[in-house]
Amino acid sequence: MFHGVTVPLVTPLSAGGEVPRADVAALVASVRPHATALLPALSTGEGWTLTDRQWKDMVTHTLACADGLPVLAGIQRPGTAEVTALAQTAARLGATAVVTTTPYGPDVTQREMYDHYADVAQAGLPVVVYHESGISRNTVEHDTLLRICALPGVVAVKDSAGDPAATRALLAARPGVPVLQGLEHLVGVCGEVDGWVMSLANAEPALCATAFEARPVYDAAVREACERYGLDRPDWYRSLKTELHRRQVLGTDRTAAPEGSRT
Repeated sequence: MFHGVTVPLVTPLSAGGEVPRADVAALVASVRPHATALLPALSTGEGWTLTDRQWKDMVTHTLACADGLPVLAGIQRPGTAEVTALAQTAARLGATAVVTTTPYGPDVTQREMYDHYADVAQAGLPVVVYHESGISRNTVEHDTLLRICALPGVVAVKDSAGDPAATRALLAARPGVPVLQGLEHLVGVCGEVDGWVMSLANAEPALCATAFEARPVYDAAVREACERYGLDRPDWYRSLKTELHRRQVLGTDRTAAPEGSRT
């Protein structure tokens, strides 16, 4: 499930803010031949700003259109209780796993981060640790991350912390679970990760799949595509939606996040 390219899907929205099943179906159909898993409602899907209804609809529609692909439900909520509640919903809907950050805030302790993942893992689905700092505004330390990886129910790490040395150290420590690189511009410098979680795959799924299997031959092509779609911008999901709308994959390029929103 984790070897290859997981696609963190953008969230299609109608002019009225609904998640149209037809648009989700078109998006999934466009990436499915080149994907090993689908990841709705995480950062590229503006998960931090989706309403619970939008989140549920996006996960539900993705599951309905997955045609056998694993669906990893992204969850971006500030506290353990909210994350656990959505994880339980994802389990009822039939998701394969959940992907989530630590609780939000710079004052969250390493012990609280560990306890958070222990609690979420009890909600009924395998858990992928979303290792980042832009949303949570904190950082899981190396030793804490290794302890979290050893928890029953934790099955992978999506590494979007932006520190290649830390990724290489994590790989060298043999965490016992797959490590997935989540930042396109670092794919050539983070070591032999087990898989990629690439926003670029919304627009260029074939390139991403080919590049993963032929590393590092296509690194330059991946970097060029990232620049072309503006994936280094804080609102990278906007340019992806604009392109997919231009291709008539999406009915609109509406975003859930307010203009100028930062993650």
